[in-house]
Amino acid sequence: MHAMPKTGVALVLALGLSGAAQAPAPKTAEPPKAMRLYVFDCGLLNIAPAGVARYHVTPAETGETRMPVPCFLVAHPKGTLMWDVGVIPDDTVERSKGGAHFDVNPVSAAVVTRTLRSQLAAIGYKPSDITYVAISHAHKDHSANLNQFASSTWLVRPVEREFMWKKDNERVEPSFYTKLEHSKSIALDKDEYDVFGDGKAVIKAAPGHTPGHQVLVLQLTSLGRVMIAGDLYHYLPERTLHRAPPDNEFNVQQSAASRAMIEEYVKKTHTTLWIEHEWAANAKLKKSPAYYE
Repeated sequence: MHAMPKTGVALVLALGLSGAAQAPAPKTAEPPKAMRLYVFDCGLLNIAPAGVARYHVTPAETGETRMPVPCFLVAHPKGTLMWDVGVIPDDTVERSKGGAHFDVNPVSAAVVTRTLRSQLAAIGYKPSDITYVAISHAHKDHSANLNQFASSTWLVRPVEREFMWKKDNERVEPSFYTKLEHSKSIALDKDEYDVFGDGKAVIKAAPGHTPGHQVLVLQLTSLGRVMIAGDLYHYLPERTLHRAPPDNEFNVQQSAASRAMIEEYVKKTHTTLWIEHEWAANAKLKKSPAYYE
């Protein structure tokens, strides 16, 4: 998982973006003619200096130590995919005044001021409308609102599912997803899974950060190929300065191998890699109700 901070929002991108569009929000969303990507503000992680060090970078190298927590909705003519679902459950946020705060560990804390549910409603969706739900991995800052999507088909790797209910696993919070234990699901047991069957939204394995860590590769008309890379990296200098993965990864060697594999993949396929928790990149992204096509 990741460190968690206190304050607003942000996301990730290692390269530039363009092509955002915006339209009035309907009461009930209609299937789009072309695939869309919506980016939601699902909170912020405040990282103490000791927390930054675990990523083998320094505050001077990162510039900004806070990490945004984004959530994503892929709206496709054949259905919808919710990808990563925040750090604090919406119900907790709604009960709080001025934003919900959550201490994740001694070096990181999270704050959320807007619910995922309200941001979905603003573009015409309810959680029960979502066809598929998937997360890059099960750490607390990516899984908080999974229970809202119990009626969706859960796309999950068996090794990650086992990890999620593993006894004494401090990196996860099972109360975030109790309703999914017996919900409809599809076991992802191959390297790649084509969500809608046309190659435009593909979930790809990238294990190491957790046993079943995965990334989402999208083919968008305006942006081309983009990869929402989960926690493959946390800060951009980890990637540009070729730093080793954090020592507290589920499997450091596997993480390093996944990084090497993904770097070769994005180069070969001309794919832009988005680092979800990278502050500066997230700040450049158009947030919902704007969208990318």
